[in-house]
Amino acid sequence: MSKEKLWTRDFVTISLINFLVFLSYFLLMVVIASYAVDRFQASAGEAGLVAGIFIIGALVGRLGAGRIIINTGSKAVLIAGTVLFVITSLSYFLAFNLPALVVIRLINGIAFGIASTATGTIVAQIIPISRHGEGIGF
Repeated sequence: MSKEKLWTRDFVTISLINFLVFLSYFLLMVVIASYAVDRFQASAGEAGLVAGIFIIGALVGRLGAGRIIINTGSKAVLIAGTVLFVITSLSYFLAFNLPALVVIRLINGIAFGIASTATGTIVAQIIPISRHGEGIGF
């Protein structure tokens, strides 16, 4: 008896996208507060806001993404969320003051929430039922 194939091209592609989005999130999360202090002389509270506003954006993005996925489809939402995530990630270089950095972080968080919700949805859709636990675990 052979198992249904888990490591398909689609599964690997979605997993790679998810890995890169989360890698970017984790790398930025550990340095963004000190960056705000060094670059914009932010107080500890302001630096905390810069770090934390991303999480609020991610929550908003996740809440909205579910409804959008139902109406539009998970692939379109993944593409839009990933493109927005890349654009907002590159926008950090354009942050000329602390309020601009906060806005960029918020929009980047929303894009993260959208992209990560879409990847989770797509993976749940493409994994064979008999391998759901294993596939979602990866």
